[in-house]
Amino acid sequence: MSSSVYYMEPNNTQLVHFVSTAGGHVEIKDIVYAISILLTFLLGVWSLVQSYRVARKTKFIDIVTSQRVKWIEQLRQDISSFSGLTYTWCFSEIEGKPQEYEVLKEIDRLRHVIRLRLNPTGKHDQMIEQLIAKIPNLTHISQREQLTKALKELTITTQKLLKEEWDKVKLEAEHGNLKKDKK
Repeated sequence: MSSSVYYMEPNNTQLVHFVSTAGGHVEIKDIVYAISILLTFLLGVWSLVQSYRVARKTKFIDIVTSQRVKWIEQLRQDISSFSGLTYTWCFSEIEGKPQEYEVLKEIDRLRHVIRLRLNPTGKHDQMIEQLIAKIPNLTHISQREQLTKALKELTITTQKLLKEEWDKVKLEAEHGNLKKDKK
């Protein structure tokens, strides 16, 4: 049951005819428009959800990667300070002088900080931890050659650990995946 409305436009001599479809038939173009609008809405919602997921994942990876870079730099600084202070203390003549206490205090602090930065299950981390524990016992004048060798081994092992970690950072940045440690 459709109803018709006729009216004349004010400045026009044409008669305009409107047909109301309320209670009458629905045209196919109306169905296509409705489906198009619904699909557009659903695609918009899906796109919004995907964008949110990608943004969260990207933010998480950026945070982890930046923290890993900071950790790498801090470990490098701590190991170099530990090695330098230990070498200076052993090979200089500060034993018994006022600055000896401060140097020993800083060496001891660095020993503990370095251990706290390491992964207790990592291969290179465990080697560094063993060297950090061993080195202060090699400071006697008769063990200077062993101390030099241990400090060199500490440097090489730390370089290997830092290289592994840097490779992880590069992979995370390139591929957006956080890799599990396989140490």
